[in-house]
Amino acid sequence: MVIKRSCSYGKITSTSVAVGRLSKPDYIAARVLCLTEMTSLTGQLNNGSVAADLEKIFFFLEKHGLSSTTRDHPPMFTVADSQALRPFGVSGGYTKNLFLRNKKGTMWLVTCDENQSVDLRHLGTALGAGRLSFASPERLMRFLGITTGAVSPLALINDVTHTVYFAIDQSLLRHDQLHVHPLVNTLTTTLPTIGLVEFAMKTGHPPVYLKFNHDGSVTVDRFNNKMPDGRLKVT
Repeated sequence: MVIKRSCSYGKITSTSVAVGRLSKPDYIAARVLCLTEMTSLTGQLNNGSVAADLEKIFFFLEKHGLSSTTRDHPPMFTVADSQALRPFGVSGGYTKNLFLRNKKGTMWLVTCDENQSVDLRHLGTALGAGRLSFASPERLMRFLGITTGAVSPLALINDVTHTVYFAIDQSLLRHDQLHVHPLVNTLTTTLPTIGLVEFAMKTGHPPVYLKFNHDGSVTVDRFNNKMPDGRLKVT
């Protein structure tokens, strides 16, 4: 079933969304959730400030000349949800985003291709982070101002203390554009790939480029990648 609906906020555009088996009550509930979350996010960050809302994220993109379009849809919690709900024929890369920490509490936001398998042991070795595990939902809200299911590089806007390190799968760079959530999982923002990299840079999060190898190992790609301690990681 295809339902046509619009969600006019900032640069959000009307779209047709395939909602599969979503019942009418569930659709209405999802729509209410979309409108509610578009108003603001009330989570408090680790520095005591309030997390950015959608108005702030769209203003930031426009201020820095980063073109984007945004569409609304029912909540997406997994890659499978994204694949089932995305519009047909839209080009670009779709991502899987992991919010990770090590034993010392150092945190990483890792953005990779949606189909990429990630071995956390190999990833931790490549990043010089040691053993990595998934960070808690409480930590996710405290440092990135978002909830589970909405993990996205656009949430780096909330890390004003630059506590979280950002790493991206270099295979995503082959796409002309990428699709990511803008702080909530009821919206998807599409922006040029170089625009996403520029966004990360302008929020103070220069990306570390990762190469996921066929044998499951991970290497840090490109000469100018710097690790948190300032060392160059060259492969």
